[in-house]
Amino acid sequence: MVPLIARILFFPLASLALGAAYQAVHPEGLWTLRAGQKAHDDGFERVAWTEVQPKISSGEWLLVDARDEDQFAAEHIPGAVSLPAASYEEMLLFFAEEHGREKPVVIYCGTEDCEMSAELALRLRDEAGLSRIRILEGGILAWRRTR
Repeated sequence: MVPLIARILFFPLASLALGAAYQAVHPEGLWTLRAGQKAHDDGFERVAWTEVQPKISSGEWLLVDARDEDQFAAEHIPGAVSLPAASYEEMLLFFAEEHGREKPVVIYCGTEDCEMSAELALRLRDEAGLSRIRILEGGILAWRRTR
């Protein structure tokens, strides 16, 4: 009969061994982040409002609000244009033609956890051919904090 202590330690030790083996094969880890890396796998750079603001003011970047039109009408960052994440493909193509596919775009939505920015970024890249897309980290809340 296996001693009680061996039975108690089996699962934690087996878990450690499996974890070490996984780490050896996948050094990037399972759910770990490297220094400076954000927890986003969509491929879009997150930028802080302090970096965005001067680029928007100079006209170098275009600021896009991904929230619905009612939310945009109630409050938006000055200089932003409205392009709801749920827009039809024709609207995305018109947007790309109107503003150009090469102009850097920064997309924001309502909160830090809002996914509308990433959804719109993916659609603008995949359906309208834009390539220089960033996402405002913290959404409109980041802008509000600086006012």
